[in-house]
Amino acid sequence: MSEVKKVRRCYGCGEILQTENPQAPGFTTAFQMARHEIVLCQSCFEKNHAGHDALNEPIFNADFNTILAQIKATQALIVYVVDLFTFETSFISEVTDAIRDSRIILVANKIDLLPANIKRDKIQDYVAKRCEQASLKPAKIILTSSTKNYNIEEVMASIEELRDGHSVYFIGSVSSGKSSLINTLLKNFKNESNFYITTSFYPNTTIKVIEIPLDDRSAIYDTPGLSISNSVIGQMANEKDVIRTIVPRSTIHPQIFALRPGQSLLIGAIARFDYMSGPRSNFTVYVANDVSIHRVETRRADATLDRLIKRKEARPISKTIASHLDLDVYEIRVDYDDYCDISFAGLGWVAFKGKKQVIRTYVPKGVSIYHNTSKI
Repeated sequence: MSEVKKVRRCYGCGEILQTENPQAPGFTTAFQMARHEIVLCQSCFEKNHAGHDALNEPIFNADFNTILAQIKATQALIVYVVDLFTFETSFISEVTDAIRDSRIILVANKIDLLPANIKRDKIQDYVAKRCEQASLKPAKIILTSSTKNYNIEEVMASIEELRDGHSVYFIGSVSSGKSSLINTLLKNFKNESNFYITTSFYPNTTIKVIEIPLDDRSAIYDTPGLSISNSVIGQMANEKDVIRTIVPRSTIHPQIFALRPGQSLLIGAIARFDYMSGPRSNFTVYVANDVSIHRVETRRADATLDRLIKRKEARPISKTIASHLDLDVYEIRVDYDDYCDISFAGLGWVAFKGKKQVIRTYVPKGVSIYHNTSKI
């Protein structure tokens, strides 16, 4: 099985910690590395034991427990909306755990953003596999595009088929396109009840929901998007220029890079992909078309990234990243021969054929990376 390991930095100077060469930057003893989570290199003077190395996980809003209890009590149908472009981020483990025993339609949105050469049945199989791994058993999995009106009629028909006269709750992350999907559904919606569409606080919560009457006894409830704290979108939600750059608005054009060990890809000025060891390999990068990618020698990657940030010569540039030292580092060892991908939560992914490679990824603090068999 492959291993994903966070690469630890000196808490004081930011150098990557190592235990092999006392003369090289970042040296510390193996004893200190094993004893403490937070370590200073030998050239720094203080020790600090605060902090942790765990990946940030999304926080499931407590108010949703009230809604979930109502869903179960009324046997309502759930439409769980996920984002195909940032699938691993929007397919939130806490949500899948919470709704596992409910009736579910899983809507995989934003199919229009993926390249046309990716076969729809392969995407469908990938989503089904991830549901199986999460022990989630949706009644239907529907690939959609709310902006292109793709499969919207199937969503409506499936809701009517499966709700059995009960209400319907839409649940999804802020990045899933759930609101756009609801708006598209409304264009095709015929209100046959005596009630109006309303926005109000859900009983016993601080959550506002949109209530769309289906008949005199049931309705569609559009719940607010769940925030994703462990993604670039969540971490940089207040930086409009960053969000405009990293969230695709049209079909993405993947870029292929043939890399040898010792070469790196700088993804905007917010992420980095270092090829540490292995045979010469092709890496396909899937990010929004406005995101810049620079190929550099790894030995020059720190200085190049810092220069791009200082001169604002990359897209996007984040106010929270002043230098390469502001990025967390993770090491991935691929020990099998199969297609796989490494996802940067909320930013995109890099796909390649596993050939016993070692890779380091750099991401903003609090942002997760995922390593899976390939989605495409």
